[in-house]
Amino acid sequence: MKLMQILLSQSEAGAETYFEKVAAAFATDPDFEQRLVIEAQPSRERRLSNAGVDFRTLPMGSVSKPLLYNYMLKRHVAQFAPDLIVTWVNRASRKCPPTQAVVVGRLGGYYDINNYRKCDHLIVNTPDLVRHVTDHQWPLDRVSMISNFGELPPALNVSDPLPEIPAGHKVLLTLGRLHQKKAQDTAIRALAKIPDTTLLIAGSGELLDELQALARAEGVAERVRFLGLRKDIRQLFDLADICLFPSRFEPLGNVVLEAWATGTPIVSAASTGPSWLIEHERNGLLFPVDDAERCATEVNRLLHSPELAETLVRNGAEKYQREFSESVILDQYKTLFTKLVAARRAGKPTTTHT
Repeated sequence: MKLMQILLSQSEAGAETYFEKVAAAFATDPDFEQRLVIEAQPSRERRLSNAGVDFRTLPMGSVSKPLLYNYMLKRHVAQFAPDLIVTWVNRASRKCPPTQAVVVGRLGGYYDINNYRKCDHLIVNTPDLVRHVTDHQWPLDRVSMISNFGELPPALNVSDPLPEIPAGHKVLLTLGRLHQKKAQDTAIRALAKIPDTTLLIAGSGELLDELQALARAEGVAERVRFLGLRKDIRQLFDLADICLFPSRFEPLGNVVLEAWATGTPIVSAASTGPSWLIEHERNGLLFPVDDAERCATEVNRLLHSPELAETLVRNGAEKYQREFSESVILDQYKTLFTKLVAARRAGKPTTTHT
């Protein structure tokens, strides 16, 4: 099958990172001839090249973009003549040119469904997103729920120096852009009540100065490391004793899956996605959103109970391998893509009930 995936974004956020992971996985599958179309972005191009992914770029220059961007997008689609196109994030779904291919929009958030009207079918990654799209008049038989996987492909890794950790300190790791939704402020406030620990915050964003000021005000500035944007996530998980995920708003939570995949016990705010994934005290610990006191209580509890940590890791790994591993998720993608392409060739609707 000829598979094209289109991402029109300069962001390095969760959806874009997961796009790269899926592309790297399909690049090794002999059943697929894959090609990506992405906006020119040197860092993403280096990672994809290192992973052996075939891609074409769209120009982003101040002159070349307005003149050639849409033309090149249409040309890349026409030249490759895919059987199926996956469009990632809103812009790719809006701008996908006319094609004979099956067009599948992939949503990982509560996006405006009007961006996806060119799509024949949708993939969402949580049951609540199925509800979201059907509440906005998208037909139920044209949406499939396929979640994410959490493996961290070595080929996409970009090494950076690891932070120094004071002797005797445990390490908490939180990942995500520095944004109000990600609630790094909750983690910093909790840290004031978690002795002998260092908090690693991996991510970039507009709240850096505000969060640094909060760390000083809470008296924990010496125990917080702001790492910026990182692409050595596996090494950071290897360094961490606990993954701390305080997000206020999280449709799914790739970080939960990555923690399970790397054998790292997780303490998470009970936002929508983590509450769906985590069974409290079985494969992770949950605390109420914005509750720094309860966050600290759960982290301290875990730090003082190696038996509990071992139980959470074991059960998380079992659930992960059963439901969210790369092989499980890719098989679901492949089954759906095969069905949709076969339906198109037979002149039938591209639904899940053909």
